[in-house]
Amino acid sequence: MNLNVKRVCALLIAAAAALVLWPEVSSLRAQSGEAAAKPKTTQQAFKNIQVLKDLPPGQLIPAMQFITASLGVECDFCHVRGAFEKDDKPNKLTARKMMQMMIILNQENFDSRREVTCYSCHRGASKPVSIPMIGDTVALEALEDFAPPATATPALAPAGGLPNSADVLDKYLAAVGGAAAIEKISSRVGTGTVTFPAGPALPVQISWKAPGKQITTVHLPSGDSNTVWNGNAGWVSAPGSPVHETNEADFEGARLDADLQLPLHLKRLFSDIKVIDVEKVRDHDAVLLLASNPGQPGLELFFDNQSGLLLRQLRFSKSPLGLNPTRTDYDDYKDFDGVKVPMHMTIARPRTKLDIQLDKVSQNVAVDDGMFEAPAPKP
Repeated sequence: MNLNVKRVCALLIAAAAALVLWPEVSSLRAQSGEAAAKPKTTQQAFKNIQVLKDLPPGQLIPAMQFITASLGVECDFCHVRGAFEKDDKPNKLTARKMMQMMIILNQENFDSRREVTCYSCHRGASKPVSIPMIGDTVALEALEDFAPPATATPALAPAGGLPNSADVLDKYLAAVGGAAAIEKISSRVGTGTVTFPAGPALPVQISWKAPGKQITTVHLPSGDSNTVWNGNAGWVSAPGSPVHETNEADFEGARLDADLQLPLHLKRLFSDIKVIDVEKVRDHDAVLLLASNPGQPGLELFFDNQSGLLLRQLRFSKSPLGLNPTRTDYDDYKDFDGVKVPMHMTIARPRTKLDIQLDKVSQNVAVDDGMFEAPAPKP
């Protein structure tokens, strides 16, 4: 059935529903004094109207049409066909609550002007997106619903028709060089360039030191800018600017970035790891794993289905109003001392992106601990 036929069918169904529920207008017109009678409301004209009760009857069907357009659904998403008055579907009860919430928002904040509507949040989807998007990446819907309860035990169970999550992580560990080779790496220094939006490529150096320290130094014309994590705290310093401490919400992400042995540690870092699906990342088929801990946002990990290498990490930091996403893409893996290292990394947030291209990597070299000492506070 083509799109035009489907639209016509939907309109006919809506019209038929209206006719079934509509009162006997012809009999009313036969009554004396019709012109002087008080106009009916939707509550009087239809059955089981609980929210839009005081509207003229002719406004109810357009209101329902607006809901279907805003959510991208049809009438039977909420209603029972042929018995629209029934409350058998949970979506109908939810819709009433949502309409009440919208009415109150507009009354209390916008002097009853219709500033907030169903479309303000839903944008054509039955479930509104609550996390900002990065490019074409959409976070898993209801991400926090995937978080296991506080009593959950470590689980690496396979999903139907998909690989076992333990096998995916083992394949990743083998792909980057194996446990023995990774355990030998105590430090790493990479040099190359970093490109910010609408800016020139700048020299950059990234240094890691086990256990769990990292410093990224961008050589600006006015001096060096440093982003540091010392294992317990972090900060950002730049020429002519005060030092900014890393927000506590970003601690977990900083720990992941600074972990030289992350492929070895993933299984023990998370209490629950699920295989969700196979998705496209660039031109690769990627297995999506969701790793989570009770009370924390999940971490999405995308592994190349063929090579087993990590292609993308999508993580989230908490805020009082919602989750802030950070997406890191990995590419151009090269072997150093038996361990594969991504030479190209793209770090993106909803309003910014930086592109790092390394051209040289050295491992097990001396990295001064003084680099990770917090700067003294200025008077």
